[in-house]
Amino acid sequence: MSAARERTPTQPQAAPDELAELDRLLSSPVERGDCGRLLELAARLPGRQRQVITALSQAHHGPALDALQSFPPATPGVLEGLYHGIRNGITREIDGQPAPEQLALEFRHSRAKTFPALLAHADAAFPEHVERLEMAGKRWYRLSIWAGPKRRHLRHLLGERGSDLVYLHGRLARLRHARLWLNGWSFDGDGPWTAPHQVHLVQAWIEHASRPPAS
Repeated sequence: MSAARERTPTQPQAAPDELAELDRLLSSPVERGDCGRLLELAARLPGRQRQVITALSQAHHGPALDALQSFPPATPGVLEGLYHGIRNGITREIDGQPAPEQLALEFRHSRAKTFPALLAHADAAFPEHVERLEMAGKRWYRLSIWAGPKRRHLRHLLGERGSDLVYLHGRLARLRHARLWLNGWSFDGDGPWTAPHQVHLVQAWIEHASRPPAS
């Protein structure tokens, strides 16, 4: 086999000024407007990817969490970074405004034998939070819980029913087309962020919503 045929594509080498730029961006807390550029530099400098992920994890704003979700969930540090952000109440920024603190699980009606019992469990544990919907001629359900600055009732609810929420998510999120919403971000169970990844973020949201608001 010739040498030409043995060669495989290689990562384009970054220019020295790109390395200097990355060092500069990592020398201080990550600004909102620098997250996209950090992703570009991480792709050009894969050996520095973990440093980029760590810096994004330490940035307390929505664009940093947006950037973290650009990496595969199994990338070291990514899931931990998202967990940290959700646990600290970071929300997505939409048109310059923070999204509300909300956990919602949307799932379609299923013929699975276990589905009626799961739906009954959801109705019993969260009677004021389960909606019946119809979308594209299909029956859907949404288990939705909102947080906020005045949430004594929510803390009581999660203190009693937090384990029910984790249990229900662990089973309903595995249904086809199920989708989890957390603070404005969506995690499609049919995509890379599967239920086993999502459960850590659900637990992070519960931990945050169960704490008294900062004074």
